[in-house]
Amino acid sequence: MKIDSLLQKMIALLFLGLFFLVPLFFTPYNSELFEFNKMLLVYAFTVLIVGAWAARLLLRGKFVFTKTPLDIPLILFFLSQVLATFFSIDAHTSFWGYYSRFNGGLLSTSSYLLLYWAFVNNCQALDVVKLVKVSFVSAFFISSYGILEHFGHSFSCLMFENSFDVSCWVQDVQNRVFATLGQPNWLAVYLAILVPVSTLFFIKAKSLKARAYYLLLATSYYLCLLFTGSRSGFLGLVFALGVFWLGIFWFYRQEVKTPRQPFLIFALGFLLLSIIFGTPFPQLNRFVHYQSWQKRLTQTKASPTKENKFQGPALEVGGTESGEIRKIVWKGAWEIFKHYPLFGSGVETFAYSYYNFRPREHNLVSEWDFLYNKAHNEYLNYLSTTGIIGLGSYLFFIFFFVFLSLRQFLNQKGDFEFYLSLALFSGWLSILVSNFFGFSVVIVSLYFYLIPALIFVLSHKTEEKANSPQKPNYYLLLIVLLLVCYLLSKIINLWRADAYFATGQKLAKQNQYALAYEQFSQAISLLPNEPTFLSDFSSTLASLALLASAQKDASTAAQLGQKAIDYSEQTIATSPRNLNFLKTRVKVFYTLSTFEPKYLEEAVKTLEKAIALAPTDPKLVYNLGLLYAKDNQIEKALGTIQQAIELKPNYEEARQALALFYEELGENQKAAEQLEYLKKLKAQ
Repeated sequence: MKIDSLLQKMIALLFLGLFFLVPLFFTPYNSELFEFNKMLLVYAFTVLIVGAWAARLLLRGKFVFTKTPLDIPLILFFLSQVLATFFSIDAHTSFWGYYSRFNGGLLSTSSYLLLYWAFVNNCQALDVVKLVKVSFVSAFFISSYGILEHFGHSFSCLMFENSFDVSCWVQDVQNRVFATLGQPNWLAVYLAILVPVSTLFFIKAKSLKARAYYLLLATSYYLCLLFTGSRSGFLGLVFALGVFWLGIFWFYRQEVKTPRQPFLIFALGFLLLSIIFGTPFPQLNRFVHYQSWQKRLTQTKASPTKENKFQGPALEVGGTESGEIRKIVWKGAWEIFKHYPLFGSGVETFAYSYYNFRPREHNLVSEWDFLYNKAHNEYLNYLSTTGIIGLGSYLFFIFFFVFLSLRQFLNQKGDFEFYLSLALFSGWLSILVSNFFGFSVVIVSLYFYLIPALIFVLSHKTEEKANSPQKPNYYLLLIVLLLVCYLLSKIINLWRADAYFATGQKLAKQNQYALAYEQFSQAISLLPNEPTFLSDFSSTLASLALLASAQKDASTAAQLGQKAIDYSEQTIATSPRNLNFLKTRVKVFYTLSTFEPKYLEEAVKTLEKAIALAPTDPKLVYNLGLLYAKDNQIEKALGTIQQAIELKPNYEEARQALALFYEELGENQKAAEQLEYLKKLKAQ
């Protein structure tokens, strides 16, 4: 059938667009520039692809489904996510995902699985080759983007601020590039997946021009990966290349000379780049990086010089080493699992459950007051948020796919599809390594779920069978078309709502509350049940109530104040364990208390609830002490602030406040002790 063939081609084209556009896509208009936009784009492509697949099935007049060996592992994993969502401490977050990223929520997992089955049921081996080549082009744009960032030129700044430099970024993008992926580690993992695949195309290239092209691709990917400074991504690449070259030499063992030249070219080329630019590992740079050798040669006993150190990740420079922080976060993740062993605290709820079990030693690291919404270890993240059921099914899928792939490699003939499967499998393994030190994002998840589909299609080459003509059910086709249009409109409205929300946030920070009110109202009209919108709107309403009170408009102040409380209560009813929402609620009541003192008690009660959910957070305890002081409960304030200092002995703000309270009480000796301690802290 011509229509069926057209739909199949359309699905293949949509997959090409998906893999080309997702890594590139971001906008400056949203609350999160990168992951949010990429996730919505995946949703849009999923709707179009599944809609076209459904239309094909309706045209055939029967349900035709290609079974794969991974169906059962994937279904078991999906069911584990459903159960973890059902038993979640925050079902809204578990379904949608943590707001602004969404990746990892039940809805995103459903999209990836639908894409997996859509690909194996509608695409051919030739489509896989096209998809890989399209991915190469997209990744080349991105790696070039990142390399230019390293040298001080960002296309992002050129597009959005008309300046071809890096001044538009707060982050030190020259030290650790991230191009269009939003974070250096995410960019590194993405590139690590494609290096073995581009290497294979170099080996298999027939012409010198083609070899030069694929060498350029692989070299640009590797160089950009070095500029990310990502240790997890680098380790993932080393493991992937190790597996890839071992496989190549094993299967070429009868003609070992064939891969020897490509291996030497890549090994020497990557080594040369590492010598010139260094690697993410200072331990390795001592032996590799030319600057280390240069300093050793010029160093004399009379004039010792400091050892050259690799400029680490921005958050690590001058702060706690990331490995030490990870150990603490992992310890907290393990405690969550012990409390929720079967189904975890709920899909994507780490940002809430971690603070209930956050180790005290976290207060002594440089990033003590950062928000951690992931365990920075994909496996511990699944263990803590989806329990042993979730992690078990996740690992079952991984090990089963590895087993199937290894068995296939031992039994299949060495044609091009075979070697492409090996390269894709090697790139896929890099995800497993890097995820041990991080977590999946949209583009990584896309490859994680779709590479098994690509390998299945490559190893099960089938031709489309001619179908006997069926009379189409035009009513059902119309329903599918309307449903696709409806879902696409919902995705567009979600994007628009977030754009309004982001503008409202910016205006609220600039104290333009009336304008922020309009933007938040627009966002809520499009997405009325999103607690993130409701929470920020409640804060803006409280600020407007304060302005009305200052203008002696008591009636308007009371109305706005009550509206702020109503939105805050709606927020907490949806997400009662979200600390950020509780903090905003404290802010709402504190703002209202400045003209209506009765609300101060509500602020105190809300902060006490927050502390019950995060008992080791010194900032919450410190703020509670300040509220007690505001309520003239000085002794209680002193005791509470001392508790904050017990949780974090080097808490400067708390010790300064304690010194001031002691001075007001005439206890000058105690005040002097706090000030002396602060001097010692600053001298360290």
